[in-house]
Amino acid sequence: MADWIWLNPEQYPAYQTTRCTTFAEPKDAPFAMAEFRKEIALCARPVRVTLTVSGDTKYWLWAEGRFLGMGPVCAGGDYGNTQPMPRYYATRYELRPETEKIALFARVQLSPAVMTDYSCGHGGFYLEGRAEYADGTTKEFCTDESWQARLNPRYISARAYDYTRMPDGWMNAARVPSVWTLRVSPLPLLDEERLSPVEGGDRLSAAAGRTAEITVLFDRIYAGYIALDLKARGRCEITVTPFELEGQEEKGDFIVADGNLSHRGSRMYSVGGCHIRLVNHSDAPAEIERFALISTHYPVRSEGAFRCGDRALERVYDVCRHTLKICRQSLHLDSPRHQETLGCTGDYYIESLMTYFTFGDPRLIREDVIRTADWLNRADGFMFHTTYSLIWVEMLHDLFMFTGDEPLLHETRPALDRLLDRFAGYVGESGLIETPPSWMFVDWITVDGLSMHHPPKALGQTVLTALYHRALRTAGGICRRLGDESAARDCEARAEKVRSAFNARLYDETRGLYFDGLNTPQMPCTRPLPEDMTDVSAFMPENVGKRYYSKQANTMAVLCGLCAGEKAQKIMRRVMEDETLIDFQPYFAHYVLDALWKTGLFNPYGMKLIDRWKPMVDACDKGLQEGWIKPGGSYSFDHSHAWGGTPAYQLPCRIMGFEMLEPGFRRIALHPDAMGLDWAEVVMPTPFGPLTVALRDGGAEVEVPDEIEIDMR
Repeated sequence: MADWIWLNPEQYPAYQTTRCTTFAEPKDAPFAMAEFRKEIALCARPVRVTLTVSGDTKYWLWAEGRFLGMGPVCAGGDYGNTQPMPRYYATRYELRPETEKIALFARVQLSPAVMTDYSCGHGGFYLEGRAEYADGTTKEFCTDESWQARLNPRYISARAYDYTRMPDGWMNAARVPSVWTLRVSPLPLLDEERLSPVEGGDRLSAAAGRTAEITVLFDRIYAGYIALDLKARGRCEITVTPFELEGQEEKGDFIVADGNLSHRGSRMYSVGGCHIRLVNHSDAPAEIERFALISTHYPVRSEGAFRCGDRALERVYDVCRHTLKICRQSLHLDSPRHQETLGCTGDYYIESLMTYFTFGDPRLIREDVIRTADWLNRADGFMFHTTYSLIWVEMLHDLFMFTGDEPLLHETRPALDRLLDRFAGYVGESGLIETPPSWMFVDWITVDGLSMHHPPKALGQTVLTALYHRALRTAGGICRRLGDESAARDCEARAEKVRSAFNARLYDETRGLYFDGLNTPQMPCTRPLPEDMTDVSAFMPENVGKRYYSKQANTMAVLCGLCAGEKAQKIMRRVMEDETLIDFQPYFAHYVLDALWKTGLFNPYGMKLIDRWKPMVDACDKGLQEGWIKPGGSYSFDHSHAWGGTPAYQLPCRIMGFEMLEPGFRRIALHPDAMGLDWAEVVMPTPFGPLTVALRDGGAEVEVPDEIEIDMR
């Protein structure tokens, strides 16, 4: 077992401990970059070397001068969390050395810089190595006090670099007590690609004593790290200001140099272009060469496709799929601009459905589900966004249906029980959810100055209660899968009580619609928040006296099974036709489209709704804009937000008429329908190879892998 090592505490007392997340105190926690090296001498040239590596907060690893990767895989976590996560991640690398020696070098960051950065509160680096020889023998090596360590003061922050400073001298590393509970990540290494600008070039020259500036553009918006080479003979200052679209600039890398350098930034940005400024203080010309973005994303090994006679619709699909791709890192992101944690489950639920039909690989989804379960177990079923915690139940169920992974259901059952137990404590005498810590999140839209991000009871109760009803129904099915019939019946009985109260108290017979919540006073939360959790009371406004009717509340009543048949169809027609109802954003459009499918109204309403993406994509096809309707205030939409990318799921799924009948693609149903298009072709990745549906001239051609049983309807 390897030691965790760090800088010598006697030499570097100020660079030992740090805050655990960007939400924690102290906000001015010291930032530092430590470096470690060791030449491993082996008795012979091995056939393979395996390295198991982790670092707190981030690490970058090289072997024999070749960059292997960065990590660790994000621990997950929730918005507002200030505490370390219960499990931290290690990553495995494989080498094929050319000699019997391996020179290892690592750079390790102290202090979180973005929301997805997690620390256990102390700097640390960990490495286990195993060399395998042709004769079957092995040799193990690991981090210990014989490794050399130093502080590199060139790294001032995650955005600022002063290469005029010299690294400290090497000294032996110090062993530190382990506060990390490691889990070896099952995820593959992220793919990296060095991208050059398509406009503006990758070079910038400044004469002696002069300043030069340039704006460069990339073909699309990407998630990645700034990289450049500088040729100079004196002091230069470089400012790189990234943006998704011009006018949306954010603070970027600031570099001070004194001569030649090769720079790779340590902070990920969402980049559609950059403003670059080179200030040459020397008496000789200076030039930036090979300016690029090191783009990163979860690897893509298989791809789905959607093609049709409507080119504008194809562009919508392509932009949604590309935005999903850049949001898939070592966890799903809401966007690489925000880099929020796994607390944004509503985003990742939609992204998971998109993934099944675009990239196929479910491993990242599985790990997100497990990391969220870890959090629910630690936090007694609490999550910052109350509705999102219930959406996790659907994400879990769908993952099981697409993979047949029954051990996953067993592993996550304790978290499911804690979540539902917590919500049972929020049910009031009305039979509805009455005493939650908040009603958020419904949609990113403002009504009468009230944000439906964190609405009052009169704008949030119906949606939250509907999601609770669906979670109980879904959990009942999961319990039955696991052979727990008693728990299944209990969930179903509780769901039936909620359904009865919901229809008795929230349905307006006169208008034939559900309203968004009662106007009764807001009751305090009776289930205390776990210790050290973010106080969400600031996100619980006083209730209001107005009755609201929204498309959100009525959609969820239908989708979550609180009404059915002709009543549900009438409601969804009102949702699509009644302009007096509160409108929705692209995020919530996912649930509207699902409810239209459930009620048999997808054609034509669903296709007309997807047309709302076309003007947004016409305005920007480099990445997906966050919303249609500005929510108010100074907030500016990003253009890398995959939560609005549901067309990349809806188009292939609905045109195929896809339904999973037995988990893991053992049996599926298809009911192909061109939905009014002249022609359409869909390719869906499966574990057994691509599933293809082509619709032309009123007929359908279907190719299905032999391992999949298919019901054509």
